Amino acid sequence: MASSRQRVAAASFVLAVVATGCDVLLGLGHFKDVPCALDCPDLTTADALAETSAPETSLPEAGDAADGSDAADAVVDVQAMDAMDAIPPAEAASPHEVWAHWAMPNPDAPIAPDSSMLLPNPMTYDASVDGSVLDIVTGLTWEVASQMASDYASASSQCQALGMRVPTRIELVSLVDFTASPTINNSAFPGTPIMPFWTSSVVWADGGPDAAVLYWSVSFYDGLVSAMPATWVRCVSGGTP
Repeated sequence: MASSRQRVAAASFVLAVVATGCDVLLGLGHFKDVPCALDCPDLTTADALAETSAPETSLPEAGDAADGSDAADAVVDVQAMDAMDAIPPAEAASPHEVWAHWAMPNPDAPIAPDSSMLLPNPMTYDASVDGSVLDIVTGLTWEVASQMASDYASASSQCQALGMRVPTRIELVSLVDFTASPTINNSAFPGTPIMPFWTSSVVWADGGPDAAVLYWSVSFYDGLVSAMPATWVRCVSGGTP
């Protein structure tokens, strides 16, 4: 009996050590330190951004060093920090190039087969403007008609001629309605081809400087995204990213 209790105690000790090690490696004890994901404050100022940044670490003073090596390291660190401050910040990417800053539209359908609760942000379109349709959820204005485009350059030039642009991947995916066939609102966008449509989102790949630039495409045959070349484009403008 005593040996059994000893084995149980030993096993509990090992589990505690393993759990502690996992906590240290994964940082599970610091989950509250992660910036918020929902209901976040408006981080538009430097002071607000500083609230979610990592705490600064102070450099050792020369008088605290046992010898001159730590003081020399401190001087090097200060010089490195000055050099970093001298580097101009990278140009901020357009919100259209990063991710959706609006609610994602959903079909007018329940959240589950046996549920009476509907999905949030039901797809709503205003086609009162001649030749275009406004997505009430995203604020994006879409070209109703589809245009053939053999390559991305052709798609981009056609959209520019209309005063519009090629949509990003997430923007085009916002039109996908998996309850319809083709997978798009056929009342707002009648006659939509099922072949892939161009997006302006680049497929990033380590192919070297001579590698061909690829763009993501969206097919309204099944609503899926792929890196396959497209043959159609639906231009977009505006929005509230």
